[in-house]
Amino acid sequence: MKKLFFVTIAVAIYGTSIAQSRLATAEYQKTKQPGIELDVPFPEKTVSKSIDDYFQKLGYKGKDTKGYLTYKGVRLPQLGPDIYDLYFKTDKKSRKEKDATTVTLMISSGYEKFIGDTTNAPLIDSVKNYLNGLTDRVAAYDLDQQITEQDVALKKALKKLTNLTETGQDLQKKKVKIENDIADNLKGQASQKAESEKQQQILQTLRDKRKQ
Repeated sequence: MKKLFFVTIAVAIYGTSIAQSRLATAEYQKTKQPGIELDVPFPEKTVSKSIDDYFQKLGYKGKDTKGYLTYKGVRLPQLGPDIYDLYFKTDKKSRKEKDATTVTLMISSGYEKFIGDTTNAPLIDSVKNYLNGLTDRVAAYDLDQQITEQDVALKKALKKLTNLTETGQDLQKKKVKIENDIADNLKGQASQKAESEKQQQILQTLRDKRKQ
């Protein structure tokens, strides 16, 4: 719960301040290409998994292409009716900000023909708006993961509780049996003591007769 609280606060603060996409120059195969960047207040692993989960649910399979996670032949309503290839790269923002990630997105019309604001400004504006929603999507994904993990933890805890309860019931039955056995043993001891005293008395009587 503490983690969720701090993540929620971080998203709220981040979302109202600098979480806006920006034009950037990306490196691809030692060349400079037009791209868009966004800083997301989540660890790199969470962000990359969130992006891949999002596109997998849409039916697109990502492929690692020269350091970029690439989704080809993608049609997104936010980007209009055309089909594009999307190139994502996620990097830890800085050493100090280990839980923040810089996402770089390049968009291509195919065959690595990357599009910039100078060639198609309306499309790039749409891409920026799409990328601006990434923080909320990552937050939702992270929350779903926490819920899944917590559900697993709860099931483990309940299973352990069930096992302990069953073991406790077995021990209670054994305890009752042992207590009954102890009670029977004490009765047996008392009965045997009386019998032993009786036999001792008979023996003594017989010995006394021999002395007469």
